[in-house]
Amino acid sequence: MVVLFSVFALAGCGSLLKTEYQAPNLPVAMDWQAMAPVDSLPARDWWSVFTDAELNMLVGRVLASNGDLAAAGIRLNQARLSSELADKQLFPSVSASIGSSGNRSLENDRGWSRTSSASLGVSWEVDLFGRLQSERDASRWEALASAEDLEATRLSLIAMTVRAYWQLAYANDQIRIGELSILYTEQALELVRLQYAAGSVSLLDLREAEQSLAAQRATQTRLVQARVEARNALAVLLGQQLYDGPEPETLASMMVPALAAGLPAELISRRPDLKGDELRLRSLLASVDATRASFYPNFRLTGDLGAGSNELFDFLSNPIAYLSGTLAAPLLNFDRIALNVDISKAQYEAATATFRQTFYQAISEVENALSARIQYAAEAEFLEASYAAAREAESLYERQYRAGAIPIRQWLDAQQRRRNAENAVLGNIFNRLDTEVTLYQALGG
Repeated sequence: MVVLFSVFALAGCGSLLKTEYQAPNLPVAMDWQAMAPVDSLPARDWWSVFTDAELNMLVGRVLASNGDLAAAGIRLNQARLSSELADKQLFPSVSASIGSSGNRSLENDRGWSRTSSASLGVSWEVDLFGRLQSERDASRWEALASAEDLEATRLSLIAMTVRAYWQLAYANDQIRIGELSILYTEQALELVRLQYAAGSVSLLDLREAEQSLAAQRATQTRLVQARVEARNALAVLLGQQLYDGPEPETLASMMVPALAAGLPAELISRRPDLKGDELRLRSLLASVDATRASFYPNFRLTGDLGAGSNELFDFLSNPIAYLSGTLAAPLLNFDRIALNVDISKAQYEAATATFRQTFYQAISEVENALSARIQYAAEAEFLEASYAAAREAESLYERQYRAGAIPIRQWLDAQQRRRNAENAVLGNIFNRLDTEVTLYQALGG
């Protein structure tokens, strides 16, 4: 029993080779804070703040059927199984065999002689210097990182779904505006044709009206294509060939959340990509420890036990007598092991630098999204005023043209300015909604 106690005592040496993890130093300006209240952080179903029941249903369908999310779940399960396997390496492995044989002498007729046997084998690598424990830790951290990968995939899919849904609404809005404008221009062209036939306008007026109508119809084909692509994007997210989900008709009914203020920088750490990167730092650090432990010898205990005698009783009475130890020291591979340790350290240092860069990129994304919220909100007021003025100007130009005071080009240009102003208002609504999604992503949902 003294030998066993010695083995367990030596196993404690592994803790001497374990490196204590320290989070990377990430200086942040003392006055840095985002502009959203801490007590108003979004729930896991953050997209519900847009109060669109059809959008909520669509997101649920994507989460239930998307292939990328399913693949991320499978990778998580694989990482967890690898972690469980690494756990098993810390415990003895047992093997068993059973057999039966028969023989018969050719010289006499004594019949068959049968023999049966059974054996039990035990093998255990004593983790004297913590290599197996470090490998287990590396697998465990990797499994936790894979769980964050799954969450990051989920967050990305939700954002893509919400954006594609709004792009479909945006395309439908633009198509609707385009159809009304085409109808309006067709009526204007009919008026010009009558005036040209009466000799009250020139051929130039007629051709300019025809050109305006043709250009609008050409633009309409691009808008229809944009709608097709938005539908196809949603179909891919749903993991199917054709889109059969809700068809939002307008962005005007979408609710843009109100501005708020007061979010500390620490909440950046909610992002699953940052959490996953830091967990992989821990995994790489454990891998460095495991590689460093390869400098030291491996000690394996093995034993075999056969049935049919007093071996079992003897084994239970004195297990050490039935165990043989094998000590394998890597004396001839020191240079190779040292290089592997240096490689592991370099991988850890590179991952630390990448993590630090990702952190500051995350802060930049939050800053940009918060600034965009403010600027787009201010822009909305100016665009609404511009649209109102463009509509009134168009009406004035129409009256002047009908009165024969101006050529049709001025009226057509006024129509185009009104269309541009209306589309700018819609674009602002889309940008404000898109910025909200960007902010939720930047904060980890």
